[in-house]
Amino acid sequence: MKRQPTVRLATSRQCVYAANTRSVSMGAPPGKFGHPRRSRLRLAVKRGTLHSAAFLLLLTLLPASLCTAADTDANFYVSPVGSDAWSGTLAQPNDTKTDGPFATLTRARDAVRVLRANHPGNVVVLVRGGTYRLSETVVFGMKDSGHDDATVTYAAYPDETPIFSSGRFVDDWKPLSTTPPGLPAKSLRYVRVADVSGRFHALFDSAGLLPRARSKGFIPPEDGSRNEFHFPAGRLKNRANIGDVEVVLRPHHAWIVNLLPLKSVDERRRIATTSVAATYAIKQLHFLKQTESCWIENALEDLDEPGEWALNSQEGKLYLWPRNDSAVLVPQLTELIRVEGEIDSNGPTDRPVRNLHFRGLTFTHGDRYSIVAGDAGLQHDWDLHDKANSLVRLRGTENCSIKNCRFTDSGSGAIRVDLYGQRNTISGNTIEQMGGAGILLCGYGPGTKDVNRGNTVHNNHIHHVGRIYSHSPGIMVWQSGENRIHNNLVHHTPYTGIILSGCVTDFFHRNGREVGRTIRRHELPPLPRRLAREDVLAYLHTHDNVIEYNEVHHAMELLGDGNAIYVRGAGDGNIIRRNYIHHLVAPMKMQAAIRTDGGQQGTLIAENLIYHCTSQGILLKLNNRCENNIVADVIAPPRGYYLALREGPLTGATIQRNIFYSSSAECTFIDELPAGRGRTTEDRRGRKLAMSHQADTDNNIYFCAAKPELGTQMLEQQQQAGVDSHSLAVDPLFVDPANGDFRLRPNSPALKLGIVPLDLSKVGLQNE
Repeated sequence: MKRQPTVRLATSRQCVYAANTRSVSMGAPPGKFGHPRRSRLRLAVKRGTLHSAAFLLLLTLLPASLCTAADTDANFYVSPVGSDAWSGTLAQPNDTKTDGPFATLTRARDAVRVLRANHPGNVVVLVRGGTYRLSETVVFGMKDSGHDDATVTYAAYPDETPIFSSGRFVDDWKPLSTTPPGLPAKSLRYVRVADVSGRFHALFDSAGLLPRARSKGFIPPEDGSRNEFHFPAGRLKNRANIGDVEVVLRPHHAWIVNLLPLKSVDERRRIATTSVAATYAIKQLHFLKQTESCWIENALEDLDEPGEWALNSQEGKLYLWPRNDSAVLVPQLTELIRVEGEIDSNGPTDRPVRNLHFRGLTFTHGDRYSIVAGDAGLQHDWDLHDKANSLVRLRGTENCSIKNCRFTDSGSGAIRVDLYGQRNTISGNTIEQMGGAGILLCGYGPGTKDVNRGNTVHNNHIHHVGRIYSHSPGIMVWQSGENRIHNNLVHHTPYTGIILSGCVTDFFHRNGREVGRTIRRHELPPLPRRLAREDVLAYLHTHDNVIEYNEVHHAMELLGDGNAIYVRGAGDGNIIRRNYIHHLVAPMKMQAAIRTDGGQQGTLIAENLIYHCTSQGILLKLNNRCENNIVADVIAPPRGYYLALREGPLTGATIQRNIFYSSSAECTFIDELPAGRGRTTEDRRGRKLAMSHQADTDNNIYFCAAKPELGTQMLEQQQQAGVDSHSLAVDPLFVDPANGDFRLRPNSPALKLGIVPLDLSKVGLQNE
């Protein structure tokens, strides 16, 4: 197993995207703020970077001679300098401009609909480089499906970068003529104001997402409810536009962030109410009682740092302390493109859009979503069910694809596959700097309708998601089965990298926003009050997924009690194998590399390499299987390389052919909760068995390079309990563990135990 670099960005696709990052997302800025500072835009143009309108025009007008005729053949073309009154042809350099490409994707879509009436074959629309401003979501429906096996493809013109943005320039900035009430004195010199309309929750400049005005953090008292909380003196004021102000909070638990608009503020009693309920009670964090878990955003009195902004939607005023001289964009949409089949939400049958493909396009500048009354949440409200909160949304699709696209600088998520979604492919995309999640497969709630399955998510580079909703993962699979999630690179996430989730048994008798509202109760028989998992297993559709060859690192950078890969309340048959999880190095000690939870059963965790991760390696419960994994150098300090937790006996579980390796003398190979009610079972002689002793545990290696006797002591303890009969406390003979190379030498004792070497060359992004 060859050593892999910590972060691998060197594929040709990633090099192109890295060169263009931040460079073309703004389009053509119309002006500056007029500060005494030099214009960064002029400097960028001088230095040959890509911030200028001239570069975008060059992209648009690249001659076709750079590509082969076959590469540029299409039925229709779209260009920022085209016209929807034209026929959609490819304009030539000596063209008199009486005809040429369309100007909008919507016009091209309509032309394809007409063409397909008499054209049964494949249809291709090529989109020239440049920026396309969207003020309305482009919707593709049943009329846009490919006939039979024929396809309809919307793709970037070769070697060009078409960008779809809902950003609208704000270009009438003025210095303050009067001092707005509450604005800090230090900000008066720098803050600018512009007239705007509507309410929005995100703002962008050339560097990406701009932060809203934010107060200092505070710890709410214990007496808060889900709609009401106490705040420190002077932290909040009652005002006419109170609905613009939001409280951002981590309600009671370490794994969720809510952004809730305020409904009222009682300054005398220092009590505020929200117009939407929090996921949990608004009180100090259960595990982190000294953490400042609440703060206020979008209040003018907190606008005191460069880059911060505040909106008064009642007065139509936007206030900003600019952090650079670039133009500023207000998002007009949350969802830029939606592909929508005929959805029968309450009935048994949907009709999907088929064979529609998007390739090589860039999407940016979407607004941040908000939780509203009536929303239905997924587990812990980590996302919302059937919600328009991603840049591109496939809602009722089959055999559709999103390939080699880029999603960047947006307030919500990147890609959703909602409700009916089968055999779709999400491949080769770059997803970065998102306020929400990267990719979400989200089927129907628990019931008999199981129609989100068989999708492929592979070779996507996902990083720096969850910039606003910190709990948002890189990839989430909810009520969706038989998918293959492979060869993705996920890194720098505030919370979990990859989540498989469904519905914990207890929620079948709850009606709240979290999961309860998603349950299709009209499809269920009467359920017993005391439910067993077997009573609801048929309605848990996150089953038989394969999560393999993914690389996850630097997850869990902010929140707590999370993981690199997590499975909870899902069905059986999920496989988590051959993944490389490394450098979960944030100081938060409540995290793990791989975890099963919430009654999860029937999961195989196999052939994974876990290296240099904080707190815990693998957390296992119930009958799940842990086989042929390497867990090396758990750090700061380890709770356990392997941790067995209570939810019931581990009957049917396996802990076999694993290598638990430590280079430090501070190591705990297997950690278990103390013996107590529900935490132990008895063998035939009446002896109490610890959790790991209930499993079929054998053929493992326990080795501490700094203090080998720790491995010997661990093995003796295990063997006295009647497990690990053939296991060893010896050096597994890795090639170079000090430098992260965990290939096995030819004479490794692990090979004699049947441990299969891991091949990292097949992990992560692949050149295709």
